[in-house]
Amino acid sequence: MKLRQNKLTPLVLQENPGLPSSVSPGGSNFKDFDALIDRLDRIREQWLQKEIQTGQIYDSLRLPENLLLEYSQSRKTSRISELFAQANLLQSNTDRVIFLGTHDSHVIVRTFLQACCDPHWNELTRGERGSKPRVYFAGDSLDNDSAQGLMHLFCPDRPENRNESFPWGVVWLKSCDTQDQQTISQKHLKQHLQKAGNELFYYECLPKTSSDPLAIPQIPSVLLPFSPLGLLPAAILGINIMELLAGACATTKLFTSTAGNLNPILRWVAWHQMAEKRTVALWNQSLLEGSKWLCQLTNRLGLHRATPNKPWIFLRPLQEPLLEKDLDFCSHFWIDQPRFDDLGCEPEAIDQVAWDPNSERPRKLHRDNSSAPTYHELAKSSFERIQKTQSDQGRAGLTLRFPDLGELSLGQWMQWMIIASILEAELMQDT
Repeated sequence: MKLRQNKLTPLVLQENPGLPSSVSPGGSNFKDFDALIDRLDRIREQWLQKEIQTGQIYDSLRLPENLLLEYSQSRKTSRISELFAQANLLQSNTDRVIFLGTHDSHVIVRTFLQACCDPHWNELTRGERGSKPRVYFAGDSLDNDSAQGLMHLFCPDRPENRNESFPWGVVWLKSCDTQDQQTISQKHLKQHLQKAGNELFYYECLPKTSSDPLAIPQIPSVLLPFSPLGLLPAAILGINIMELLAGACATTKLFTSTAGNLNPILRWVAWHQMAEKRTVALWNQSLLEGSKWLCQLTNRLGLHRATPNKPWIFLRPLQEPLLEKDLDFCSHFWIDQPRFDDLGCEPEAIDQVAWDPNSERPRKLHRDNSSAPTYHELAKSSFERIQKTQSDQGRAGLTLRFPDLGELSLGQWMQWMIIASILEAELMQDT
């Protein structure tokens, strides 16, 4: 697996459109906001000094750096090498892979798939997918129709399946939080698929035993995008898992090395604790599955710790205009650089478009003289206009800016949200 050496650019938290006047210096709630930052910083210090006995949930935050450390010390026998080997086996020998798992494990894989892969991944040819398999999801419920549909799709008697060039594989993403009905569904589908297909490419992704320093047996799977439950599917898709881990480590270092008001993660948590509602505008469709993962992250921590009283509300301003009522306490996820070349809003003449085999995307041979904006320019103009409206009207919100949506940025963001959710759960338990 090729390991690219991209430069890590940190995510940036901007207080734009800004904090409400009540929590600014001199405001009526400024002391409360400042006190909340202090409480969060004490939790951070206690965790660093290992005074909080939260068990494996806090230990999971060290998982990315522990995996990278193990890989650097014993590369051939490390868990990462094991993941690479299994991913290479499935890539080389299958063209379709089914992930059996819970909704929580599936939403992690879908987050990686949507953010880092082509939006129409399964529709591409094997060559366009870089010889990586198409992916399917099953076992998250006892739904009859979805199970029947999957079994029909992979039935060996189906004419389309008789002359396949490649067999297909099954990866069972086992986790501690699988419900009884999910276990029944997964076992049944596993038995059916093993009888119908080539069992050589069946693999169980299991947490290690509690005696292992990288053990993760009792942590909710939604907290484990940087464990084999998330990293193996990502590696199968050709996603650079080393950069995912490096991004997560950068966020952990930011959290552990920055105190008080200077820590952006603490400010993010404090602001959303003080806000009347937790609304975020998604300015890129590729974070839609990530927003579902964030909702599940909060829900699962609620089951194990304490339930936050304000659910996440995600808006999609590129699909539907934001309403006036949406602008109160609305934060933003903004991505500076789209993954693909910026598409102009005017149709291009056929002689102005070329297929670049390195990018697998149509690219202009030259920029014409049209004054029409591009898709990204229109989105940016709308984003800046909304922020200005919020600021002019005294509305409040934060902006988390991504330099792009590559693996380094995605790893940073997911670790940021995991840390923030754990801090919120600690606050709820402490009150």
